[in-house]
Amino acid sequence: MTVTEECAADTVPQATLPRTWAFIDRRTGKPAPYTCMAGCTLDHSSDWATPTFPEDIWCWTRAEHMTLPVNKDGQPEEMRVLSTVIKVEPFSSKIAARLPYAVVQLVDDQFIEDLDPDGYETVINVFAERLDQMRTTHRKLIEIRAAYMARSAA
Repeated sequence: MTVTEECAADTVPQATLPRTWAFIDRRTGKPAPYTCMAGCTLDHSSDWATPTFPEDIWCWTRAEHMTLPVNKDGQPEEMRVLSTVIKVEPFSSKIAARLPYAVVQLVDDQFIEDLDPDGYETVINVFAERLDQMRTTHRKLIEIRAAYMARSAA
């Protein structure tokens, strides 16, 4: 399942307590108990309804969606920007993914994944630095625009 499909699968209203349930391990045919990560908002009903490979089980928190009109191909289109979810893949072949990690969506279908707390802090610091630079550019824009308009009025 792609990250986009995972976003679409985010259908459980803001879960707060971990849910415990079981799925049938597709390899062994035996029930496998599982407890969701705290805050998991995924609807796992399809996981327990049919035999499932353990590596296809994960938990995910709901992202706060914010959109901006991004001009792609000459036409502005509302796209999700800068949303973050916390994800865990308890049966992943990647050991680091077995612990909760952050996934940052920069803009629709463009992600920075597998961020441990230090990596996520690095991303936040880069964004903070970029915001400081944008604020400086904003001040310059105000000055340049005022000077431009003053020349046009003269």
